[in-house]
Amino acid sequence: MTIVRADNTDLREILDLQYMAYQSEAALFGSKDIPPLKETISELEAEFEKGIILKMVDDKGNIIGSVRSKSNENTVYIGKLMVHPDEQKKGYGKKLLVLVKSSKRLFG
Repeated sequence: MTIVRADNTDLREILDLQYMAYQSEAALFGSKDIPPLKETISELEAEFEKGIILKMVDDKGNIIGSVRSKSNENTVYIGKLMVHPDEQKKGYGKKLLVLVKSSKRLFG
């Protein structure tokens, strides 16, 4: 697995992953009316412009995880963290979280 900064050509695949990954949360709420399942590509593009989106890529080049962040001088704000349902419970979310917490230093 490789974690790198996403670029704008990755956004559609990340949004599709988000729709899959947040199905379990929707089931907990008993409704698909939750913000991650309603987000549009335009909204994701706006987030991309304001912060950092990391992607986790498998050996075949598929995006299997992602996390978003933005920061100010002293704080990193972590946004949506997701891992493909077939890849959950393998520690990938933790790896994304650890890396994004240092994203201001790593990615400027």
